[in-house]
Amino acid sequence: MSFSSFYAGLTGLKTYSSSLGVIGNNLANINTIGYKSGRAQFAELVSQAFGTAANGAGNVLQAGLGVRLAGVQSQFSQGALQATGLVTDMAIQGNGFFVMRDANGAQMYSRAGSFTFDKDGFLVNPAGHRVQAYTQRDALGRIQSSGDLGDVLIPLGMQSDPQATATMRLQLNLDAQTDLAAPPFATSIAVYDSLGAEHDLTMRFTPQDTDSDGTIDQWLWEAMLPASELAGGGTGDTVVGSGTLQFDGSGQLVSPTTDQSISIPAWSNGADAQTVTWQLFDPESGDPVLSSFAKSSVLSDYTQDGFPPGELQGLSVDAAGLITGTFSNGRTEELAQIAIANFNNPGGLLKAGDNEFVATVGSGPAVIGEAGLGGRGSIAAQALELSNVDITEQFTDLIIAQRGYQSNSRVITTTDEVIQEALSLKR
Repeated sequence: MSFSSFYAGLTGLKTYSSSLGVIGNNLANINTIGYKSGRAQFAELVSQAFGTAANGAGNVLQAGLGVRLAGVQSQFSQGALQATGLVTDMAIQGNGFFVMRDANGAQMYSRAGSFTFDKDGFLVNPAGHRVQAYTQRDALGRIQSSGDLGDVLIPLGMQSDPQATATMRLQLNLDAQTDLAAPPFATSIAVYDSLGAEHDLTMRFTPQDTDSDGTIDQWLWEAMLPASELAGGGTGDTVVGSGTLQFDGSGQLVSPTTDQSISIPAWSNGADAQTVTWQLFDPESGDPVLSSFAKSSVLSDYTQDGFPPGELQGLSVDAAGLITGTFSNGRTEELAQIAIANFNNPGGLLKAGDNEFVATVGSGPAVIGEAGLGGRGSIAAQALELSNVDITEQFTDLIIAQRGYQSNSRVITTTDEVIQEALSLKR
């Protein structure tokens, strides 16, 4: 008598026991952020051929020897997103994984975006592994989404460096019908030195000449600063720039035809000397921004590119993973861009615990880049991806696995009864 049915039933018990373990693990992780459910895959064991016998159709006579666990497939379907309101929480919509670095420099990958800042200001996951991002910036301060990855470091009290004023532009009208004996028109604008200190630069305009109909067509302009604020000190105002402005009969600026320079010496507070370019023309249209019409002299608007230092006030993350900081001086700066990794075969990744995976030969190498490009998903800020475990599906599979286990148990007990009957034949 063959014992093949006994061993076939035994393989079934082992396989369905493993399947119950997979289902139990899924249900245990139903509230695990970014968890991807597993699915047990069965495969038939090698079959036993009965010698070289075949039936009339030429088919070999063979019988199966049971079942085995072929593998546990990770199901990387999208999990539901839950809004959290925390700026450091992120979720991936679509394919891809966050990239982490452990203390030994090894890269880990995860769908769980429950990040926070550690005591040193590094963005880390609950396991303490540092989130990897693009951190190198170009000359304009924009993050370059290429090159080497780095840790996201945003320490408490992070500051935005000051910038000295290099250009300024005045939206100004000078009254063409004013009297030559009238007092000059003066207005003040804020400029910043290399240390970020604010100073009031006085722009004074004095009528110089009239045309044939008596309207003012030439003005002397002077840029002045308090002498006490400049190196060397003193009293009164120091002229740091001057020139003439010529207008035609339509009130349009005809001279000079280029921007003017204001040379400021070193400041008394130790800030460096600087040159401020006074832009007389709109950089885009090329039209003059000064006019001389028959209405009161007035400064309607001005711009300058300097600013004081500022402290970090808040963070934001966009769909491309770009982290932008907002500072108390009104500036916004790009701080880092979260990197996203993708794999040809995500199912080949090895689970390393803590909601993390490591790459294997089966997964292929990580293809890392910007979110939303190259088949990588986009990032949802202030949200987390929930587990993709479906309770209904898992309980259905649980019942099927239980029935499978019971059926194979019955095969073993039935085989045992048959053997007992065979042994009793000699009585």
